[in-house]
Amino acid sequence: MADSLSFITELFGAVVRLGGVGADLVGDRIELVALELREAKIRLVQALMLAFAAMALCFLGLALLILAVALALPPHWRLPGVVVMAGLSLLAGLWIYSTLRRRLSRWPLAFDQSLAELKKDKACF
Repeated sequence: MADSLSFITELFGAVVRLGGVGADLVGDRIELVALELREAKIRLVQALMLAFAAMALCFLGLALLILAVALALPPHWRLPGVVVMAGLSLLAGLWIYSTLRRRLSRWPLAFDQSLAELKKDKACF
């Protein structure tokens, strides 16, 4: 009877210790997820601010350039000149858009490290 009681208390103690280790593990993983989320948010805000600033300045500069070139052309070349410049602007915009998509696709996933740690934990257990 005493042996079974000590076995049950040892088993209960082991379960409590295992639960404590599991809680610590979950806490660490939640902290890691929070850190990665904060980093992803900072990168996103920086990218958006830079993209909006670049877009506004490029749009203003392009509009002024088209206006200056259109005014510098002889009157009978103004309409074709504006059409050509608009086409070039569209091509440049598409090129910039594809460059942005390519760069964004190279960024690591938001919770890449957390997923890797969870896979390690799964392999251990």
